[in-house]
Amino acid sequence: MKRQDRRAKYRIICYAMTAILVLVGWFLRGPAASILAYILAVFALVGQITTVAHICRITGAAFYLVAAITIVSRAITWSIQHQLFERGLRYALIHARMVHGLQKSLLETPGYSVELNHQEAKLPTIRAEFSSNMINGIIKVQNHIKYNTLLEKVNLSPAIGHYIVDQQYLTDDENWYVFEITDGQIDWRLVFDNYSHFQAYCKRQEDYTIFIDKRTSLPLCSMLLVGETGSGKTYTLYSMILQFLNWWMVPELYFVDPKDSSLAVISDRIAPDRSAADIEEIIALLERFHDKMKERKELLKEKLPEKLDADYRYWNMRPHVLIFDELAAFQGVVNTLDKATRDKVAMLLRNIVLQGRQLGFFLWAVMQKSDSKDIPTAIRDNLPWKVVLGLASNTTYMTAFEHSADLPKRNFEPGEGLYTYSGKTRGPKAISFPTLDFDILSAVLEAANNKLAK
Repeated sequence: MKRQDRRAKYRIICYAMTAILVLVGWFLRGPAASILAYILAVFALVGQITTVAHICRITGAAFYLVAAITIVSRAITWSIQHQLFERGLRYALIHARMVHGLQKSLLETPGYSVELNHQEAKLPTIRAEFSSNMINGIIKVQNHIKYNTLLEKVNLSPAIGHYIVDQQYLTDDENWYVFEITDGQIDWRLVFDNYSHFQAYCKRQEDYTIFIDKRTSLPLCSMLLVGETGSGKTYTLYSMILQFLNWWMVPELYFVDPKDSSLAVISDRIAPDRSAADIEEIIALLERFHDKMKERKELLKEKLPEKLDADYRYWNMRPHVLIFDELAAFQGVVNTLDKATRDKVAMLLRNIVLQGRQLGFFLWAVMQKSDSKDIPTAIRDNLPWKVVLGLASNTTYMTAFEHSADLPKRNFEPGEGLYTYSGKTRGPKAISFPTLDFDILSAVLEAANNKLAK
């Protein structure tokens, strides 16, 4: 009876250990451990129905030992590979799931493996690294002559769970493709429920810097803002103007609104003497803005020997911003005028865009589309900051960003879209402008009055 009890206990232990080995072997993606576990199950079964149970138990114990060593070795390798000891269990699990998901996706996609001696070889090496808060990170995929062009065009976002690829590029030695990723479940948009909250946030920003969302702040420069009706262009301008009014040095703002729309209400409160609506007034305002820029150029020419590569910020000079709403409507009228006037307008706009960055004079061109008939290509291509809000056509993306096929396909809400910034982005990235849940006009008037009082 005691012998039968021992055999029953042995049988239970064998099956339990076998099940554990199979589960652990599967979790670690180690087939060797699983195969050994299945062999052990056979030995355990044989040990119950034959008279050589003692031999089977000895052999089974040996197999258990080998399997245990295999699993421990594999576990250590897995822990090191996925940085369990350095970053913790949560990091290791997310890291492992992402790497394995990428390997599986590439394996199922033709062209991403290398064959040696007519046999399938391993996939490209994949490395992943996350920030401490797991919000963003990078994925590096080893480059190879066979799939070099494939990696250049691949979109990894569907294979990395709730993370999305922001931008991708080659390392300097061109041996790795780097994919910068961000948690796509995070809402980056800033929401201000009162003006005091907005003011406090403005004070925490660096000088001459515009904040956009929780992760994006950009130096002031010329901008192209494109979006269909209802995409949030004018609302976006409101939040930017209100930022300007809360800077330590308020920029000198100029407003052009050929449609004489809601932006004119704001401009009449801030700078009625620097606002224009009809064609003659607009051209005169452009000349005035250009003349101011030439004065700054002469002033900076005297100062540059102090620091040759410096710009207006080094000497704490006031920036000037020309906000040109519906530039396409103005350009359409200009195209009907005489050649001398057309050439003069093109020269003014071109000089502002090309020379203004160092001098602190910037053009913000706001329009629904950015076709060459609406804005000269030489001007559009030299605007450092380009934004397309809302859902746009491939043609709009192509004219603004010069490519459209590999752009993120998302359901952008008003005030959301894609942007590029010369020297900071390698490709279009998602952006969300602030939400202002307070009376914007009252806040503009309060800010303008406070500045005038000082």
